[in-house]
Amino acid sequence: MRLSYHAGRMNSPDFAPQRRVHAFRSADRPFNPLRWFSFASLAVVAAIAAANGWLLSDFLAKHMLEREARVTGDLVENVLLAEGSYEYLASPGDPGLAQRFRGSIDHFAAMKDVLRNNVYSRDKVVLWSTDPELIGKRFAENDELDEALNGELVVNSGRITDELRKKPEHVGLHPDSDFFVETYIPVRDRDGKRVLGVVEIYKAPAELTAAIAEGRRQVWITALGGALLLYLTLAGIAWRAGQTIRCQRDRLLETEALSLVGELASSVAHNIRNPLASIRSSAELALEMKGQECSEQARDIISTVDRVEAWMRELLRFTRSEPETRGPVQALPILRRCFDGFRPEFEKRGLTGAVSLESPDARVDADPMLLGHALHSVIANAIDATPQGGRIEGRVAANNEGRIAILVRDTGHGIAREDMDKLFRPFFTTKARGLGIGLAQVRRTVERFGGEVRIESSPGAGTTVTLDLPRA
Repeated sequence: MRLSYHAGRMNSPDFAPQRRVHAFRSADRPFNPLRWFSFASLAVVAAIAAANGWLLSDFLAKHMLEREARVTGDLVENVLLAEGSYEYLASPGDPGLAQRFRGSIDHFAAMKDVLRNNVYSRDKVVLWSTDPELIGKRFAENDELDEALNGELVVNSGRITDELRKKPEHVGLHPDSDFFVETYIPVRDRDGKRVLGVVEIYKAPAELTAAIAEGRRQVWITALGGALLLYLTLAGIAWRAGQTIRCQRDRLLETEALSLVGELASSVAHNIRNPLASIRSSAELALEMKGQECSEQARDIISTVDRVEAWMRELLRFTRSEPETRGPVQALPILRRCFDGFRPEFEKRGLTGAVSLESPDARVDADPMLLGHALHSVIANAIDATPQGGRIEGRVAANNEGRIAILVRDTGHGIAREDMDKLFRPFFTTKARGLGIGLAQVRRTVERFGGEVRIESSPGAGTTVTLDLPRA
């Protein structure tokens, strides 16, 4: 149906239901839950993602550095035990043990990424070092050394800052080395009961730095990707909830308006029908009177009374829930009856009407009387919108979803783009003599059958109204 024509607002600004609706929406406008939820959830999800990314990347870096230190410590202890070099720590004055120990310690100095090696005796004296100036010195105040002499593997790790890069042992350091690992390795006797000394190895592992950087990158990508997915999911749910709330609010407003209109319509119908009946009877008597030229005026009165009566019936039908008798019905005969009922109007306006069938079994689950009322409104709108010489077509077809589509297409003036969203709003009309409830009634009827109404229109190119109904 020509939804575009049935769209329209009551011209009177004092119309009570419209004023109530406006006040209700104005009160709601200051608070937009979807906007607040979007901002708040974005902030919370971003904060959680940042915290998770930082904690996980920090944990990953520390864990990998500590693992590197423990592997190095195990290697040092095994080499010293295997070569018997550990005995030098107990007898540093023995030349043979000293030579054997230096052969072992040379392996440690040649290890990749090692910057500094120190070997401490039980009394904290440096027995050997990559820095010759440290040999023979005693470090009494060294907490890490104390812990290592008590049998603990001590690991210090961290980022190499610009200040650390200036130290002599960092000269020539690979530019990709961002982390250092300082390990104090306790060296025990063969029985593993007594700590004989401590080996300190200070490393700046370039490959480990690259692995940590890649691990952090993956952690951040995962954290941010998960946060984005979570936010989009929540935003989608919130948007859908907002749409549902708006739809329910509009239905509530419509129900409230219809309740008021129903009361008004009942009162108006009760108080107007009797006077209208008297006026019509008087006009009919005037037509039968002899010798008076008032037939044209009497016919105008009858026509006007019939139009007012039709408006009241339409308004009452719109505001009441008519009982329905659902069942399988053939759609094509109902559509043809509606077109046949408008045949005089087609001829009067110079229009062409045609009905076609594309589906051999076009049965829908609907009430035939209510479906006929809906199609009647659609065709009436099409007639009002189509100029002389135009064409109105009705068609019944099955769509791809196994439902039945009843289409009414006209070659009229079309619907303005700005009116498309208002077509199903009660009492919105662009017709001078319309009530604006035809399309709203069509939608209510079709939705009661589990269907939907779709309207496609282009200004100047006509309009197609589709009633999509479940197949019986």
